[in-house]
Amino acid sequence: ANPRTRRVAMEMLSKLSLQGGDSCTFFMLDAAFVRTFPGKSLPFFQEIRDDYTTDEPLVEVALDYADVVKGTHIETTLAVSHRWMQPDDPDPDGEQLKALKSFLNSPAGEKIERVWIDSACMPQDHPKGSRSAEDAAAFKRMLKEVNRLYLGTTVLILLDLSYLSRFWTQFESWLAMQCAMPNGLKPAAGTKNERHHIVCIQNAAEQAELYTKALVDSWASKTPEQAHAFLSRPDVTVTNQSDKEGQLPKIEALNATVQGAFGEIVRQLEDELAASEAAAKRAEVELAAWERENDAKAGEANRLKVAARQAARAVAAARMAKDEYAQAISAGLVPAMMKRGEVLAEGEKEDTSRTEGEEEETIHAPRPLEMETGVRKVVRRGMGDGSRPPPGAPPGGGWSYIDHDCCLAHWLCLQKEVYVAPDGQEYYVATVDLQCDLRCCC
Repeated sequence: ANPRTRRVAMEMLSKLSLQGGDSCTFFMLDAAFVRTFPGKSLPFFQEIRDDYTTDEPLVEVALDYADVVKGTHIETTLAVSHRWMQPDDPDPDGEQLKALKSFLNSPAGEKIERVWIDSACMPQDHPKGSRSAEDAAAFKRMLKEVNRLYLGTTVLILLDLSYLSRFWTQFESWLAMQCAMPNGLKPAAGTKNERHHIVCIQNAAEQAELYTKALVDSWASKTPEQAHAFLSRPDVTVTNQSDKEGQLPKIEALNATVQGAFGEIVRQLEDELAASEAAAKRAEVELAAWERENDAKAGEANRLKVAARQAARAVAAARMAKDEYAQAISAGLVPAMMKRGEVLAEGEKEDTSRTEGEEEETIHAPRPLEMETGVRKVVRRGMGDGSRPPPGAPPGGGWSYIDHDCCLAHWLCLQKEVYVAPDGQEYYVATVDLQCDLRCCC
């Protein structure tokens, strides 16, 4: 499809959000600040907020469950799962920051723009009693919804020997190894939806492969029911029992929460398409009425003609957003993690085979959304009218331009220019023209 249409479609999909105040705002660190931070360990949130006013490393990000299930922030946002080494200091020797910076500066972390880590991104109460009432309220609000971060971003797990004994770390690692699908949570480890990275630190680094395997084996395939049962046991320790009591019910409800979010996204996509189609129809009617009244065809600069073109583009983008979403779900992928080429390769293929005696006109073309500029088998034969090579053709002469065909599909002008190669094979180059005034279309 035309890159412009696809970009608009993806922007449309990314902007869909759930209604009813579902969004939760989190503070996050600018990844550039973390990559170059000169200290041994990251300061607490209040110090960063109050003392690093020149750098302004803290950014606010609103995250709702539509963002989570679409994977909106997976490519650019990193949540860190780690254990506090001491009750008042998560990283006394700087090993955690060292591992975090190493990841951010590696190929796996180069696209990360924002980092969430609890000590630096949530107001802390150290020393005890120093946190303001306003900060305490913000802390509780974010803590209540922290599951969104580990289910909807890339997750860096800093695995030490005691990691597997703690409630929060095991809960976070389980979320990190899941992906949201329309029928609930599914294992992501070992699939194209995988988004966790494990770095062994401290004594665990001596047998990194062993401890990494133990963590993945423990959590990758657990259902919400199994995760709830495991984390409910008394040997899974937590500093504040109220944290455990507050999060356990959320685990039980996660499948229903995810399913509801997907249902709302589908509804919004359908509403957006219906609204854009209605607007396009109104624009067509207004344009036709003007042309009848003036007994003339509207020029390209006519405001009604321009409005009709814009409305048609909006329909194309809305339809493509819906199709992109459906393709991702059909392929078992989180929408934002779908690679278009991979999905198309697994979907409907262009059929260029013919049975004996079958006319060339019956060769099936790819679906309109699969059309890209490039050389493909010819769909129909036409009369030659010149010699010129097609765009993207292999070097060398001898190409003949023989035909131009055009059709209207998904409100896009789909143009096929047909060529004959030096070896006699016929090909066409398919393009989608959003600027087309539709007069050339059948």
